[in-house]
Amino acid sequence: MKDKKHIIIIFSIIIGLLVIAQIADWLLKPESFDKFGHYRWDAIGDIQSQKIVNQNMKVCSECHNEIFQLHEKDAHYNVPCVDCHGAGNLHVAFHKGGNDAKNITEAQGRLKKEYNLEGCLYCHRKLAARPSDFPQIDVKQHFEFLHVTDPKTKCTACHSPHEPIFLLTDVKNARLHPIVYKCSDCHNKPVKGDFNKVEDHPKIFVCKDCHSQLVADFETRPHNNYVECRTCHLFHKEDETIGRIYKNGNAKFCLLCHEKKSFKDDSYPPKIEWPSHIDKLGYIQKSDEKICLNCHADQIHKMVLEKLKSPHSSNWRLIHKTFALNKSTKTINSSCSSCHKKDFCFDCHKVEIPHPADFSDNHYEFVQKKGRGLCYNCHAKDFCTTCHD
Repeated sequence: MKDKKHIIIIFSIIIGLLVIAQIADWLLKPESFDKFGHYRWDAIGDIQSQKIVNQNMKVCSECHNEIFQLHEKDAHYNVPCVDCHGAGNLHVAFHKGGNDAKNITEAQGRLKKEYNLEGCLYCHRKLAARPSDFPQIDVKQHFEFLHVTDPKTKCTACHSPHEPIFLLTDVKNARLHPIVYKCSDCHNKPVKGDFNKVEDHPKIFVCKDCHSQLVADFETRPHNNYVECRTCHLFHKEDETIGRIYKNGNAKFCLLCHEKKSFKDDSYPPKIEWPSHIDKLGYIQKSDEKICLNCHADQIHKMVLEKLKSPHSSNWRLIHKTFALNKSTKTINSSCSSCHKKDFCFDCHKVEIPHPADFSDNHYEFVQKKGRGLCYNCHAKDFCTTCHD
C-alpha cells in the first residue's frame, strides 16, 4: 500500500479517544464504584439519609390506632395508607412539630381525605384483564343489583374504606380454602352446558361438591333467589393453590344490602331502617354484632345457632316475662317466635306457657307433683293468696 497516512490518522484518533476516556474514567469515577458490584456503594447511604416521603402504616398507627386496628383486620389490610391519603410526610412532620414543621402550613399538613370515585375504581373497576377473584364492579350493574337510584352515590355511603366488608375476625385468620375457579377465568362469553362432558377439561370445584347438604338447604331459602354463595362468602386468593374464604356474620355486612337508604328504591331485597329497626324492641341488645343472624338465619341456610351469642341482656331470665307475655290476649309475644320454637318455654318452665285455659282448675295436681318452687320462678310467694286463704 503506497499511501498509509489516512490509516495512521484514523487509528491515532481512536487511540487518543481511548486514552482520554481512560483518564476521564480515572478522574470522574466515584471511589466506591465497583466496590461490591457495578454501582456506587455510597449511593445506598445517600438514599438512606434522605427524609422518608411515603409513611409506613405503623407511623400512622401511632396517632390513629383505632382506625389502624380496623384496617388491619379487614380486607384492605394490605393496602397502605399512602395509596388513598397520599405520601403523608408533611402531615407527620407538621403534627410532630420541631424544626421540620416550621416551614409547613396547616393546609400542607392536612391529609387528603376527600372522596373520589376514581380513587376506588382505580383498583375495583371491572376489567377483563383482572383476575375474577379480585373484588371488582361494573358501577351500573352494581347499582342495579342494589337498586341504587342515584348514579352519583358515593362508595363510602355503604363501605368504610378502613373496614370495607366489616369482618368480625381478622382477615389473616380466615379459614384456608382450596382455590375456586370460575368459567369466566378462561371464557370471555357465558358458558352453557356441563364442563364434565368436555374432553380433558380441568376440574372445577363448586360449593356443592363439598357442602352438598348446605347448598341443598340454601336452595330452599329466600336468599337463593337473589344471591349466590360467594356473594356473602367472599373468596380471597393467596396463591395458585389456595386462598381464604370469609365467613362474615356482622350485622353491618348484612346492612350493605338490607339497610334502607335515600338513594335506594323499595324493591327486593327487604330493607330496614337502622338502628330504629331494633330500637323498638327493648329486649334486644344493639351491641350484639351478630344480631341479624340471631333472628334471620332461617332466611339464608341452616346454621348452628347454639354458637351464636344471645341478643338479650344478662338479666333477661329475670325480666323476660314483662316482654314475653301479652297480658291483654294472654298469648306469647309474636316476636319470640321469630327465634324460638313453640316448646322453647317448656325447657325451663316445665309447664306449658302461657298456661292452658283450664290450668287454674287443674293446677293442684301439677303443684303436688312438681312442687311450689317451680311456680316461684315466675310468681311471687304470696301469689297463691290471691285465690287461696
